[in-house]
Amino acid sequence: MVDFWLRAGTNIRYMKRFAPARGFTLIEVLVVMSIVSILLALGAPSFRESIERNAVSGHANTFMNSIRYARSEAIRSGLTVAMCRSTNPESSSPSCAAGAGDWVSGWIIFVNRDNDGTFDADDILLRVQGPITNSGGILYLGSANVVLRFRPTGLMSSGAGRVTFNAPSFNVDRERGVCVSLAGRARLLTDAFAACSNSDS
Repeated sequence: MVDFWLRAGTNIRYMKRFAPARGFTLIEVLVVMSIVSILLALGAPSFRESIERNAVSGHANTFMNSIRYARSEAIRSGLTVAMCRSTNPESSSPSCAAGAGDWVSGWIIFVNRDNDGTFDADDILLRVQGPITNSGGILYLGSANVVLRFRPTGLMSSGAGRVTFNAPSFNVDRERGVCVSLAGRARLLTDAFAACSNSDS
């Protein structure tokens, strides 16, 4: 019986000596929160910059992929294929928008049977690009009424020019450019301020 109480006393002393911690103090929590808020404040601008750069690059790639698709369809079908800006691309009867404007509203690609650069009832709609979000603007510099028309040879009969893709913050460092040549090819500009070369004409 004495041995039992001696062992019990030893176990109680052992449990007291190795009792677990009861949590964090208020000062420790405040220090951790301060460090986290400082790190977030330092990292937020670069994170926002990365988001904008990726968005602008994505918009440029989407536009270039549409051009490649329109050109390849013209070659494949042996018909003229057009790509134009549209203010109602997702409607049941979309149309080409008149005059120069921001391509963030979207665009349509269609077989242009009469080669007039407008989407008529006898034309065949091939692809629709809905409105582009998170963009500072997609502006086509070339002609007042931009319609990209691809001949069955893959060459363009209209629409060669330069496209500028802006970031929502309008930071020029995040701007991108795309050159569209008369050969029907699109080239991404590594320098957003660079002019299209002779090979892009």
